Amino acid sequence: MRNNLILIYLLVFVAILIFLRALGVIYISNDELLGYVLIIYGLSLFYSSFISGRKIFLFIGSTTFLIGIIFFLLSNFQFQNTHDFILPAVIFILSISSFMVYLSDTTQKISVYIAIILCALGVGEMVLISKNTIVGYFANIVFITEIYWPMLIILIVVVILVNKNSKQ
Repeated sequence: MRNNLILIYLLVFVAILIFLRALGVIYISNDELLGYVLIIYGLSLFYSSFISGRKIFLFIGSTTFLIGIIFFLLSNFQFQNTHDFILPAVIFILSISSFMVYLSDTTQKISVYIAIILCALGVGEMVLISKNTIVGYFANIVFITEIYWPMLIILIVVVILVNKNSKQ
């Protein structure tokens, strides 16, 4: 019943967006609309699966959410050679989703190992397709880290709290 309610809310949300777009109140592309749908559905599936402990649906929800983020970013920002970033994005999405499975059950160490391996593969792929040198690539990483350091702190706090709660 809960999944049906989520789908009903999602359909109402999409219908409102399409109606507002038809009236000319908002401009939203089909890719952005698809991104919103995937974000909302993925987040709700992730949340309900995290609470109930269903790991496969947690993985699917996390993946769906992140694919929605990719659609949203691609529809709102202009990237050069977006086709070059598809493989690294897929690798990072699988890495993050595996890490989310680990956070839901920290006794499953295989999930964190898969996440680390996939993250390393994603970074390696980004370095290979990057037009910069390896030093330039890591300089960009440092620049982004300087901007988004609060997100890193929040992530570290979440990991610590999850580990603390799982031990109790």
